[in-house]
Amino acid sequence: MNQQSPGEIPTATLQPERRASWLYVLPIMALLFVGWLAYQSWKMRGTPIEVQFAEGHGLHADDEVRYRGIVVGHVRSVELASEFDGVIVRANLDPQSRQLARAGTRLWVVRPQVGITGVAGLDTLVGPRYLALLPGDGPTQHAFIGLEDPPIVDSIAPGDLEIVLQSPRRGSMRPGAPVLYRQVPVGTILSVGLDHDAGAVQARVHIPERYTALIRKSSRFWNVGGLDAEVGIRGVSLKLESVETLLAGGVALATPPGGGDIVRNGHLFELAEKPEEAWLAWQPMAMVGSPFLPPGAVMSAPMRAVLGWREGRWIKSDRTQRGWVLQTDDGLLGPADLLTVGDDVDAKSAVLEIAGHPVPLAEKAMPYGEGLVRVNADVGPTHWPSKLQRVPEEPEDCIVVGDRAIAPIPLAAGRLTPVDGQWKVDPAVPFDASWHGACVLARSDGNLIGLLLITKEEARVACLPGQTKQAAPNQDHH
Repeated sequence: MNQQSPGEIPTATLQPERRASWLYVLPIMALLFVGWLAYQSWKMRGTPIEVQFAEGHGLHADDEVRYRGIVVGHVRSVELASEFDGVIVRANLDPQSRQLARAGTRLWVVRPQVGITGVAGLDTLVGPRYLALLPGDGPTQHAFIGLEDPPIVDSIAPGDLEIVLQSPRRGSMRPGAPVLYRQVPVGTILSVGLDHDAGAVQARVHIPERYTALIRKSSRFWNVGGLDAEVGIRGVSLKLESVETLLAGGVALATPPGGGDIVRNGHLFELAEKPEEAWLAWQPMAMVGSPFLPPGAVMSAPMRAVLGWREGRWIKSDRTQRGWVLQTDDGLLGPADLLTVGDDVDAKSAVLEIAGHPVPLAEKAMPYGEGLVRVNADVGPTHWPSKLQRVPEEPEDCIVVGDRAIAPIPLAAGRLTPVDGQWKVDPAVPFDASWHGACVLARSDGNLIGLLLITKEEARVACLPGQTKQAAPNQDHH
């Protein structure tokens, strides 16, 4: 350091302050902004997929990709394959639908198709073709082999059953034909072809999980397609299962009481030409389930009840109340307004009918929770066991079961609000008076947790009271 002499005036040295120049910051910000725009453009482009078909079936660029009737993407191009042995369809799925591109996803071209059971794809007669899909559950995938025809069944769940029917000839077995139990469809024929040695015809049959309890080792299957004509001295007698089976074919089944163990996938059954008389009289009373419940859980079987009475002191009027009741091990369980009458009503005028049969009205019914009563009566052919009843601690996901001919209605816990010891149902859920008294089963284990009560104002779930026995762990209840 320089030493200053005495009397010398010091001088200041100026040094410029170093600052970050905007000349460096602005390019960096511009690059980041361009990168963000590129990412957003790539994101909005959607997920590309490629599908190979044997035929194009009139599909064009800009046609839609649909799932459940909703547009989830668009076709970008339709081109011949490199070896001219097929058609390559390239499409983009919308960003919010990118999870549909998974292994196991099935795609096909929807077009007008005329079959013996009806016409499909009518909307494409006046509009363009479109690509339909059913998503799989595997990992992400972008290349697929398309189906030339729509799938016969929408999906095959892990608990579904696949069996094989064998016959000397095809008869009325056709892909898509129904499998009937008491004339109710319980399955579908997936494919029909020759055995490996061409000595017989075999058909693969899909049985949904809720009907697998009907298929036992002693079950019998027979052909129900076409007409069965008998000529006698009184003329010609024609037997027909249904118009559907006349056109599409099909098979029927029967299971004897105690028909043996439930079969496994691939079990082989022989197909008979016609049923024996004894088969038609079999009544196995098998408990069928629901896809909303866990495997092994069974569906409740409530009975229709009608209560009629006369009221009024001077001017009499007839009144009725309709709903559902359930026969349990502990008695008849149902809504209080269906199994009892008010004190101001002459009990002699009251008539109770359950499942079409008159039942004496109980003089005294035991209150069984808020809005429910239990009557010491046995009127049902089957009993709902006590071990399949439990007390719910808080609103939970459940299903409501009434008329067995109508699909149960799922009821999410978020639609239920605890009020005065019951659960108030969201008014957006479409329940009407025909569901009064329907059973409420928990989706977690299939146990009965309450009954549905319908009034003019609202719908509520009347939960089973605390004295109800706790349920055992879910088992195979067949």
